[in-house]
Amino acid sequence: MKTTQKKLPAGAVGAFPAGMAFKHWPLVRDLRFAQKCGRYLRGARKRRGDLNWDEFRRIARHFKQDDMGSFPERGFLFQLAADAPAGAQVVEVGSWMGASTCFLAAGLKGEGARVFAVDNFRGLSTCGEDSAWYNRHFRRLGADSTLPIFNANFAALGLAGRAEPVVNDSIAAAASMAARRGTIDLIFIDGDHSYDACKADIAAWAPYARRGGVMAFHDFGSRAEGVTRAIFEEIRAGRFAEIVGVAGTIIAFRME
Repeated sequence: MKTTQKKLPAGAVGAFPAGMAFKHWPLVRDLRFAQKCGRYLRGARKRRGDLNWDEFRRIARHFKQDDMGSFPERGFLFQLAADAPAGAQVVEVGSWMGASTCFLAAGLKGEGARVFAVDNFRGLSTCGEDSAWYNRHFRRLGADSTLPIFNANFAALGLAGRAEPVVNDSIAAAASMAARRGTIDLIFIDGDHSYDACKADIAAWAPYARRGGVMAFHDFGSRAEGVTRAIFEEIRAGRFAEIVGVAGTIIAFRME
């Protein structure tokens, strides 16, 4: 029996007319978000039923188009902030548009709790291979700073009172906050990923952690070889008391 192959309409891609995938992409994206987030939250609620995972989901939905963090990583940040004392003071080095900052802020509790978001909000000009990535994003945004976007995200989520942008480079910001040495409950370092910069960030910010506080890092064990090398050196030097946990490429330590 002779078979004939049906021709696709002009401009078709696979079995769908050209443009259909783009037309329905928001629905597909929403379904993917619901599946991935739902799968993560089922496990998270079993592990930590004491946390407000509905609030986590609210923040995650706002950033569903952002591909810079996984659910386990963002859930871990949310958990670290929730486990900090009431009124906790948090420092984040490298905030970009505020996604990770919002998860930290959402996990905090108590009057006066806040995240000091340290960033020049102009990308990382000294970050080697990552500098091209940041430059592409700035061209797409048509802006020379992500601070307005950072502020808009916090305002949209009703978290503006829980964040204080510190518009400066990491080391200069640390010098400007000298009065807070020994008082910070949680420090999250996600700045320049070069070896020298990561070592400098640790040296600059470790004195700010209170005894028993937490210092966490992003991109440990990733292609950011300088970050991994710097952290291993600090472990061998006895900088940290113990590992609090690992999620994706985030690792957190209890401070001496």
